[in-house]
Amino acid sequence: MYIVSSRWEAVEGHEDAWRDISARTGGKLRAIPGVEFLHRFQNEMGKVVVTMGYTDEPTYQRLVNDPNGAVAKLMAETDIESVARWISSERGESVD
Repeated sequence: MYIVSSRWEAVEGHEDAWRDISARTGGKLRAIPGVEFLHRFQNEMGKVVVTMGYTDEPTYQRLVNDPNGAVAKLMAETDIESVARWISSERGESVD
């Protein structure tokens, strides 16, 4: 399994919209074939951490990095980056 953990923060003044859009988007992301799980939490610094598991790295590449991939399309469709800013991500194969 290929796992990606990303940190996000709300754009100042858009905190409520960020919570709403991220909650709705999470449900849609979980339904995409190849997405094995999605968990979100707010860390001790107030940033939102989203951890997603994909079947494998090629699935991740196809869904996320291809502009026509399901995740990429959903992110553009929801315009999530108008209310939140991506900070960083860590990616890798599960070792368990």
